[in-house]
Amino acid sequence: MKIVFIGAGNAALVASERLARGGVECEVFEKNAYENLSYDWHDDINPDAWEAYGLPAPKEGTHFTKRNWTFIPPSESSETTLNLPEDVLDWSTERRLLAQQYADRAKDVVNFHFETPVDSLIIEDGKVKGVVVKGEKVYADLVVDNSGALSKFRASLPKEWKITPEPDGTEIFVAYRAFHKKATGVEEPKSTNRAYLKHLGEDGISWSILDPAGTVNVLIGRQGKLSKETFKRAYQALKASNPIIGDEVVRGGIECIIPIRFPLLRMVGDGYVAIGDSAFMTIPMIGSGIENSMKAGVELADVILKKQSVKKEDLWEYEVTYFEKRGAEHLGVDILKRWLLGAKPADIDWLFGKKVVDEKNMADAATGHLIILSFGDLLVKATRGITRLPLLLKMAGMLSKTKKVARLGRNIPKVYDEKAIDAWAHKVEKLIYG
Repeated sequence: MKIVFIGAGNAALVASERLARGGVECEVFEKNAYENLSYDWHDDINPDAWEAYGLPAPKEGTHFTKRNWTFIPPSESSETTLNLPEDVLDWSTERRLLAQQYADRAKDVVNFHFETPVDSLIIEDGKVKGVVVKGEKVYADLVVDNSGALSKFRASLPKEWKITPEPDGTEIFVAYRAFHKKATGVEEPKSTNRAYLKHLGEDGISWSILDPAGTVNVLIGRQGKLSKETFKRAYQALKASNPIIGDEVVRGGIECIIPIRFPLLRMVGDGYVAIGDSAFMTIPMIGSGIENSMKAGVELADVILKKQSVKKEDLWEYEVTYFEKRGAEHLGVDILKRWLLGAKPADIDWLFGKKVVDEKNMADAATGHLIILSFGDLLVKATRGITRLPLLLKMAGMLSKTKKVARLGRNIPKVYDEKAIDAWAHKVEKLIYG
């Protein structure tokens, strides 16, 4: 059996090593050089991923314990700071160094091709049968697409497969990400991790994070596009609110595409599997997906090794596992995200100011979990929000919808059946898109 991976993302690195050590021939084609593998910044991973999934932890000195978020509504008139205990906080992990660590572990069993972009898929008789690289055909039993949110390979699949070709404009963030030198002679903020929701009343977020190393991690992300004018306005406002941000960029300083939507409802086809950002495996609220992708890499490899098959009917178990463990909740978080992005800035200010949306709610949403309210919780929030009862009722209806779609997600058909999958996907999309 031969499997080709497009892109050396963390999902592909994890899956290819696991498969190769199980006797499967694996080739990984990556467009970037080894030195430029992944992004040159850190992202959040819960430490339970290492032990629970048998993954090697990042090397000493390549991670630190993330500090609690402070969420700030559009008017910046209030702040909501999470108070998660340190033993449950994520590790901020250097992505490039982790990817290189995983590539180094796998190089004795996996055939890596760096600086080697894939041109296209080989599609014959309605099946994916390999890839075209530098004009040459490379045949394989399975192609695993780890090429990103805007994967041209996913978009080239037969339409009858009904795999979403591309996200719409509301389902991606275009984000500037950079590490700035800390300004001198400026008092350090009381809260180090500051996230601005609907920053300046626009559809997106910005953040300023003072890292232990002394650099300031800056992100400015907007839904669909980030114009030069929007970036300039947001950057100036972020610096005014966070004078700790210096002018000098230490690293990063690039734009990237981050999916902020629910996972693909069809991840597998004849000879094809999507994983990582290609399958939209991010938390819809914040866009972080490296942990989900690595876990999915383990799950995909385990299904293939157990089944000794890459038929779509057998690979479907990989998608079922993903939805049962994480994806179903992310359907609900997607609905919450859409509601917040569509809300009026003044409504968000009021919800935060009156603590209708509180620390626990934001902690759940930021970590990819549903906001679950008991009857007592609803009574407390009704008391706080009695002057804006229509808004509170809309919020309650939205939260009820998140639970409904999550239940539906967990009821994903357990065996591959086209009609059953079509019916399930239609119900999910109807709830999310209305």
